[in-house]
Amino acid sequence: MAYESNALASRNGCQIEEIIRTLYPGAQYDYRGIIDLHINGQPVEIKSCQAHVTDQSHGTGTRSGRFVFSAEQHQTLIENQGEYILVVHKDGTPFLYFRVPASALDLPDFTGIKSVCWKSAIQAAIA
Repeated sequence: MAYESNALASRNGCQIEEIIRTLYPGAQYDYRGIIDLHINGQPVEIKSCQAHVTDQSHGTGTRSGRFVFSAEQHQTLIENQGEYILVVHKDGTPFLYFRVPASALDLPDFTGIKSVCWKSAIQAAIA
């Protein structure tokens, strides 16, 4: 990912986290740990992505955005009955929001990080 893309993803992530703060004012945030926050004592990780991103390797020049999952975070959530908050946005404005148990996502064992198309992640979560 180019520097500009990383900077945009970081800026969008911070903006989405601020929105989540307003939805869960009593949540306890921990920016030094591997999990973003706890809601009523339950670990929760926020993941966000854009609905579509520019990608010239696709015939249309765009593709669906992707959530990036960390194996360490995912395993921690599974072991502690944690959840994900998945937010899909268009230029920083959310249009889909799901709060799902980590165990509901169909993420086979992996190491490091795994990128998953938001459509696939949400389809697995609601199945």
